[in-house]
Amino acid sequence: MSTTNSDLDAWLAGEDLFEQTMQEPEEWVAGFDADRQVVLMRLGPFQRLFLRPQKFSKRFYHQIFPLQIQTWPYRYQVKLFDDFCTVDVSLQLRFQATLTYVQKNLEALESINQHVQLVYGAVVQDKINQELHKLADGSWVQNGLGVHEKRIALNVCEVLTQQYIQAEAICKMNVTFVDFPEVQLGKESVYLHMLKKTYELNEQKNQEILRQQKLDEQQALLAKQQELEHLKQLAEMQRHIQLAEAEAQIQLLQDKENLIARQREVELRLRAEEIEYEQQLKKIRQESELRAQQVLDTQQRQAEIEQIGDSLAHQAFLEEAKTVAEIQRKQKQQQLWREAEHVVESIVEPSDE
Repeated sequence: MSTTNSDLDAWLAGEDLFEQTMQEPEEWVAGFDADRQVVLMRLGPFQRLFLRPQKFSKRFYHQIFPLQIQTWPYRYQVKLFDDFCTVDVSLQLRFQATLTYVQKNLEALESINQHVQLVYGAVVQDKINQELHKLADGSWVQNGLGVHEKRIALNVCEVLTQQYIQAEAICKMNVTFVDFPEVQLGKESVYLHMLKKTYELNEQKNQEILRQQKLDEQQALLAKQQELEHLKQLAEMQRHIQLAEAEAQIQLLQDKENLIARQREVELRLRAEEIEYEQQLKKIRQESELRAQQVLDTQQRQAEIEQIGDSLAHQAFLEEAKTVAEIQRKQKQQQLWREAEHVVESIVEPSDE
């Protein structure tokens, strides 16, 4: 006999199905310490973190940080059975960081509670989602949500405790149905189960309709894909044509560029040859001018030499003439002296007689 039939028989017999619940999970004891404080001691590069003792004298190198018990209200909502019912989760969470957690997250010491909420908010939501996934089978319609509420609270406390965060939580889950807002879980579980079965049959029909629609859509999509594939092939052909035209245009530009480069190369070579020719002409003119200047200088030196030679010859001729004249003068003078002596001699000799 199925579970649904057993529940129906029990309900017809007058039993309270709401009392037939699963064994409740164990209670969780957090063990908070309202006076918990940590002391950060800093002396130069040395620092140490420890719990504040009962008898403690604060020094200038001490900083005291209270580890307060933080209240963290957490709300979450999920819709089941295609929005047939809505589950509101209200988690009242209280937590307190331990010395070990603070030591691992010393950089967030001044805002340690905000750090916990920031880091583990997603973890808390994951734990809630894990438990909410278990509601998909619909068994909670008969048994209520008490076990799930306690399991969510325990799981959240457990995961925080594993991270050295003391925590306690109270979870409340409220369910509302779209067409039956006054239905109570457990007491009207058979009625809800029948509604669920009806919903499942309608859901199967809807699924079949959706499957047929999806099949039609898939066929239409396949035809559309074939059309798109054809258009894609045409576009690919057009792209190849455009690519070929672009490559031809690029090749034409490259040929033109090569032609211009060769033309410039020829022009540069001709210009270089022209410059070299002009330099050779200039060199020849310079050499010719130099040779002409050299000839002119040679002629000028030769003329100067000849002029000097003529001047020296003329001077020598003058000196020679002067010498000859002097010699002639002396010879004539000597002759005059001889004649004078002869005359004197001829005068003296008769007197002697």
